[in-house]
Amino acid sequence: MESIVELEQVEVLFTESGKPFKVRRGGRVWSVAVEPTVHFSRVRWWEHGRRIPRGSGTRIDYAVWLVQVRLGSNERSELVSWELVEDTWNNVWRVR
Repeated sequence: MESIVELEQVEVLFTESGKPFKVRRGGRVWSVAVEPTVHFSRVRWWEHGRRIPRGSGTRIDYAVWLVQVRLGSNERSELVSWELVEDTWNNVWRVR
């Protein structure tokens, strides 16, 4: 399994309820077209040689959203499935 920092960084916009609805990747804006689902995974800190400082507030669980997106708002654009992976160490989102 690749390291999370090897994944491409993307910008994710969320609804007020906390669900992703737009993703900016490679200068293009993709729209979430199907209701996204989320699950949580655990940081493998021992593989990165990092320790989570006590009291730092850094979480050991991170969100992974499964989204189906299409380019822009074109209803005829082909659906593509991505996993949006929360990088809690760097406070960014990445795509797998």
